Amino acid sequence: MRDTLEREILFMRADAALIESAGETFERDFIGASEIIVRREGHSRVRHIFTVDGRRIGRLKWRGLRHAIYEADGSKFEISVGALDRRISIICADGGESFLIRRSRANPNRDRLIIEMAEGDDFCLERSRRGSLRSQSSITVHKKFYQSTLLIFCFDSDRRTQTTVRIEVTPSMKWEARYLHRLIALIVCRIILERRHSGAQPVRVKEKRCRFVDDKRDRLRRRF
Repeated sequence: MRDTLEREILFMRADAALIESAGETFERDFIGASEIIVRREGHSRVRHIFTVDGRRIGRLKWRGLRHAIYEADGSKFEISVGALDRRISIICADGGESFLIRRSRANPNRDRLIIEMAEGDDFCLERSRRGSLRSQSSITVHKKFYQSTLLIFCFDSDRRTQTTVRIEVTPSMKWEARYLHRLIALIVCRIILERRHSGAQPVRVKEKRCRFVDDKRDRLRRRF
């Protein structure tokens, strides 16, 4: 009986040590509960800079309309956009590929956004409106089967301002810190695509008939 109790105590101490070491690893990789600001720079060669308290943590550089490179902490990720913008993929240096997928519903305004990581973890994205303006939107991120909010993206879906996105990083993100850069890169790409399409929509104006054409037709009609 005593030997059994001692073994249980040893196992409990070993588990506590593993949990403590895992917590230290997460703390080391986690940037802390903070706000990430994404700003657009350049015109012909557009790039987006990710900063926390004025310190740059990442850079997104576009190569055309469907390819981009995201750089952070000495790592480089390749991003590509699929047909109809339904799938955005990001590839790590080790070849692991993660996806942001838009699954359509009967109502096109309520499409479902899901991120599938190469490691097998899935994240759900929920869209909502913020404030009185219709263009003020937000995207909340939580892990599948869990309700703890990890990230909140606030942005204007219509106007192309210099500040593209403001990202609130919650304390719960500490346990998913290894996915942080891939999550923000994929979702920011999605927001950029939506803003690009909303800005490209033409404004419909009722055309008026040219008075010069009407006067010319009247003169020809009088001759005959």
